[in-house]
Amino acid sequence: MFDEIKEILFYGPSFALSKVVWDWIMGLCTGIITATPQEFSPAAWEYVTETLYPWALAIGTACVNLFFIINFLKAVSNFKENITLELCIEALIRLVAVNVLLHAGVLIVRAVFTMASLLAGQVLSFNTPDLFTGEMDHGSKLFWLLFGYGYFLVSAVCGVIIFLTLYGRYIKLYLLLLFYPIAMSAVAGGRGIESSAYAWIRTFLSNTLEVVVIALVMSVAGYIIRGVNLPDAGIEGTWDGFAEAMKSLLYMILMASSVKGASALMNKAFNL
Repeated sequence: MFDEIKEILFYGPSFALSKVVWDWIMGLCTGIITATPQEFSPAAWEYVTETLYPWALAIGTACVNLFFIINFLKAVSNFKENITLELCIEALIRLVAVNVLLHAGVLIVRAVFTMASLLAGQVLSFNTPDLFTGEMDHGSKLFWLLFGYGYFLVSAVCGVIIFLTLYGRYIKLYLLLLFYPIAMSAVAGGRGIESSAYAWIRTFLSNTLEVVVIALVMSVAGYIIRGVNLPDAGIEGTWDGFAEAMKSLLYMILMASSVKGASALMNKAFNL
């Protein structure tokens, strides 16, 4: 009776629960990693585009007039430069461009969303490496005895980090769509004010293309960990389970840290 209780407490639940939690979270993540925001939550997409976006578009349209007047006042108050025909044409081109961007805002954003999702699907080649499932030898029993519950906590925490990174990205994308009209209206303000539009573009590209980098990270990290062979410790085969369990632990930590740092890596690489 005591041996059965010890088997359940130390060797069984830690690995079984860890595998269930990890596989379940990875299934959720890989299931939505290639989904566009409109596919991820049709209800949220409809609420954002049909209810909230018209309000943002109205604010953006009002800001166009405000920024255009500010640009005109800046030009007439600059005594070092004369108001020329070229300056007027440039202002009118900006005004026309802003109106086109506002009119086609949802179409442009949705097209970029679709492009990023398709690209992520092309580069995603992720097969979760099997967690340690070998027979219980002395090494594996020692591992579960010493680190069993810690192993479960690591699998849960790493899985939640990946989950929140992917799911939190969609909230940012919905908000960026709402900020689009206000940011694009700054183009009509000319030099200085238009930097707000450039900042939105950088943020939008960073969060949209982040999924492509995450797909690459998950694929590459999976291949790396499958190819890792821990050095032979020179002990008998009955202790190999300890090394195999450590490999599974290393895999989960490597995957979580890589996915979490994917956005920072892309931002540094492309100065976004």
